[in-house]
Amino acid sequence: MTRTTLLAVALALVPLFGMAAESRQDLQPSARFSVYGHGAAATPPMGWNPWNAFRTEVTQDKILSVAETIKRNGMQQAGYRYINIDDGWWLQRRADGGIQIRTSMFPMAASRSGPPSLRPWTDHLHAMGFKAGLYTDVGRNACSQAHDAHSPNLPVGTTAQREIGLEGFEASDLATMFGEWGFDYIKVDACGLADFGQGSKALASATYREGRPLIVRADAQATDADKVEGAYARVGRLLAQLNPDNDFVLSICPWGEAGVGNWGGRHGNLWRTSADIEMTWESMLHNFDTASRRELYAGPGRWNDPDMLAVGLGEFGADHMTEARTHFSMWTILAAPLLVGFDVNHATPAQVALLTNPEVIALNQDPAGNQGRIVASDGPVQVLVKPLSTRGERGVLLFNRGEATVQARVSAAQMLLSDAAPLHARDLWEQRDIAATGGGLGFTLPAHGAVLLKVSGTPDTRDGISLGEITGRIHVAVDGLPGYSARPAEVSGTPRVDRTPQGEPLRIAGTSYARGIGIHANSRLEVLAGRDFKRFTALAGVDDSTAAASSKVVFKVYGDGKPLFTSAPVGRGQAPVRIAVGLDGVQVLELVAEAASTAAGDSAPVVAWAGAGLQ
Repeated sequence: MTRTTLLAVALALVPLFGMAAESRQDLQPSARFSVYGHGAAATPPMGWNPWNAFRTEVTQDKILSVAETIKRNGMQQAGYRYINIDDGWWLQRRADGGIQIRTSMFPMAASRSGPPSLRPWTDHLHAMGFKAGLYTDVGRNACSQAHDAHSPNLPVGTTAQREIGLEGFEASDLATMFGEWGFDYIKVDACGLADFGQGSKALASATYREGRPLIVRADAQATDADKVEGAYARVGRLLAQLNPDNDFVLSICPWGEAGVGNWGGRHGNLWRTSADIEMTWESMLHNFDTASRRELYAGPGRWNDPDMLAVGLGEFGADHMTEARTHFSMWTILAAPLLVGFDVNHATPAQVALLTNPEVIALNQDPAGNQGRIVASDGPVQVLVKPLSTRGERGVLLFNRGEATVQARVSAAQMLLSDAAPLHARDLWEQRDIAATGGGLGFTLPAHGAVLLKVSGTPDTRDGISLGEITGRIHVAVDGLPGYSARPAEVSGTPRVDRTPQGEPLRIAGTSYARGIGIHANSRLEVLAGRDFKRFTALAGVDDSTAAASSKVVFKVYGDGKPLFTSAPVGRGQAPVRIAVGLDGVQVLELVAEAASTAAGDSAPVVAWAGAGLQ
């Protein structure tokens, strides 16, 4: 936590004069909700991936055995419908440009006439009631070639034959995978853009074509984020064109690098926010932290992905059910994809019960698509609240990151509920109702323990709905910060609900505001109003945390691209401007905060859309 705070402070000192000129153009209204919008990920995908169980040692029989178990033990009925193949399925790139399948691993793909095809495989899974997933890389080569040099299942042949990634074959490979073979899900890794440069382990172990890395891990300045985004954007466009039935999921996997958290939702359905999860409590917490403050980036069809579930493995195995339940609860409240990664043929009844709890899964799959957000962080205790599709209902997680028993509490106000009205709470793991006292709920949490709740009450915004209750309808089109290569760390300065980007309470001219959105100036938010609302109101101003008193900001509101409101320039210490505009028939509402005047060297102004809500 301390590291994140220091990085956030560093980011606040980034001068505005470093902003690219085209960023100002990005502040012009789009008149659309400019997320990817394609595919079949209206709720977070659920399924199984073999990598953490088998790595490249995967076979047709192993995967089918797991699929049959998932169908038999209730997991399929609970929602786990994607059965994926990860790295290791390919033999080589053929002379005609197609990919030769390793039929020794997938004998079902063998053909008596013509090249091998995975169509029998997908047909078989579809007949079982599943969807079928596949793996590739956005570069020339795959991750196993970079990091699993001793695997017996690496691509074989000449240097060119071993280039089985998408680069240069995007259209033909995707047409084969989705058109001819009938896959429904694709995970697109990025080792081909990162791990085949001069001095790399891959080049030392085998003959590959050297390429300048577009991703330099943990080095934003050396990473070419624009080219990485461009590569994935091409995949997303092609996939949308090649799949007219729109029944697909695109998983983008550059491990949180290259600013993917900011652009992933424009080009795919889910994007990795972190490095691969390891089977330890510490690794799981790290991956959770990479997504937990990005509530404004997730929503139906677009999900922050802190990687596959580690449930069933290592420190989340059958002897660590407290950790497993807490881990599953954390992914659930984040609206993260639920991809199981262990061999469920060996799952205990308790593990199956954990993975199939219908009330917990319903919380993850709630159609509103709001990601839970941190409302309290006190020592080892964190509390997250996830507004649900039924007004006044919340998912609530209280969990203990630490090694000792602690007391934890959540108030009605933290749950965006009135403390003057009754609260009704249900423990989702125990599947029992519990009593609320004193306008809140309190619990004793053991080390690594958690309580996951569904709470209903009266919203504390009775005459409308705050934007913080409908984050799944919000898209951060422009966050007001310099490009990825100029940022000290991607996690810093993230737009937040009810907080500044640095995590402080919203405060304008000495007055604190419990509700609103904190973001930097030179930003644009798109809100999917959907013609469901009549009015937008807010108090907009420069947050007191802004360092430079000379900076001025103009606030603008658009409805379907048409101007609805423009303020006079406002500076730090000035009272907020009152905004109240009609929204009759408006599909997309846009909120723009544009820096009107800044001196060279001034820090980026932080602005607050305090009390922002719809009626």
